[in-house]
Amino acid sequence: MDQERLLRELTEFLRIPSVSTLPAHNQDCRAAAEWIAAELRRLGCRDVEFLGSDTHPVVSGKGPDVPGAPTLLIYGHYDVQPPDPLAEWLKPPFEPTISGGKIYARGAADDKGQVFCLLKAIAASPRPPVNFRFLIEGEEEYGSKVLFDLLKREPQRVRADVALVADMSYVAPGWPAVYTTLRGICYAEIAVRTSKTDLHSGEYGGAAPNAHEELCRLLTRLKTDDGKIRILGFYAPVKRPSKAELAAWKKLPFNEKDFLQKRVQAKALVGLKKFSVLERLWALPTFEIHGILGGFTGEGAKTVIPAEATAKVSMRLVPNQKLAAVERQLAAAVSRFAPKYVTASVRFLHGADPAQIKVDHPAFKLLSQAFREVTGRATVPARAGGSIPVVPALASGGAPVILTGIGLPDDRLHAPNEKLDLKQLWDGIEVFRRFYELLGEGAAR
Repeated sequence: MDQERLLRELTEFLRIPSVSTLPAHNQDCRAAAEWIAAELRRLGCRDVEFLGSDTHPVVSGKGPDVPGAPTLLIYGHYDVQPPDPLAEWLKPPFEPTISGGKIYARGAADDKGQVFCLLKAIAASPRPPVNFRFLIEGEEEYGSKVLFDLLKREPQRVRADVALVADMSYVAPGWPAVYTTLRGICYAEIAVRTSKTDLHSGEYGGAAPNAHEELCRLLTRLKTDDGKIRILGFYAPVKRPSKAELAAWKKLPFNEKDFLQKRVQAKALVGLKKFSVLERLWALPTFEIHGILGGFTGEGAKTVIPAEATAKVSMRLVPNQKLAAVERQLAAAVSRFAPKYVTASVRFLHGADPAQIKVDHPAFKLLSQAFREVTGRATVPARAGGSIPVVPALASGGAPVILTGIGLPDDRLHAPNEKLDLKQLWDGIEVFRRFYELLGEGAAR
């Protein structure tokens, strides 16, 4: 394995600031799609296409035909989260830096480094062992609308024997995993308006309503100090994990103190205390505030009472919750909690249902074998707190969806100083190369 060459190529990919949520980076997203397409062509793929969008296309391709072999659909995404706050990065987020056996850059683990790993595992094989199909998208971090629309028009594109998604992490160093659930997501903007225009705080302060104050009060009515979400019907479909699953989680190498100090890096953990931390992360829905807009936030001072304020929020959904129902519940709760003198509204930006995956297909055993051969440990089943909106659609053709990955829990996804351990990358290339071989050999028996 020529590691120096591979690092040059990965660095080239990571330098592209393909932030899907910001229109200023539309052409960067297109450039990342071009990078993926060129890589597929180097692998000998045919019918490499850009589908659904000029700026955020789904890159589709077909590997060389292998008669009699199974078809493996590989999914991933080339878009990344915004890098803010920039001041907290030790090095610029799109100038990849290697230090201490790790590569630091936005997208290093989510998901460019992992897509890179899957593709280089194919290149490491002497000949294609299976029929590869690819759907690499550019809007996963912004709801996957382009891919959803494509699959609605052309559902045959998910026809395969197995689908592979490497956008996850080990549950702990040395503990590779396959994931049985993903939380869904409901992302929205809650806006309040209190008057026709902003007002002078000297002339009107003490009598005129303040949009920021009203928004903050509304948000605290939606979620209590102890972490309970006060939306009618929100928890009704939620079921606790089975006793067997909870017992299995207790055997995982999870240390609450280390989680707080090394990963969260805060002074305390919050949430519903009667549930374990892993239950709060994996099996309970959430309500989080991501940003509040309105009023004056520039340099200096401006004495203004804002007339309008907006909060960006999201809810992570667990199995049995449905996006459509949660959207209705949130809109009703905002209407109920807002004072009559405040105009409140909810705008939904994107969302997805939770995903549940059975891990009893033979392909899961083959992947576990590949991990055991390369890393010395087989995979363990786990749940994920995050969301990959398109997973249910990938499963709609009947193929089992394998959710796995080479990341580590401290990779700082969506945060400053995102990284990928290089040993994880090198091991991952060998793991997936071996998995491809085992999948092809299994069909030949």
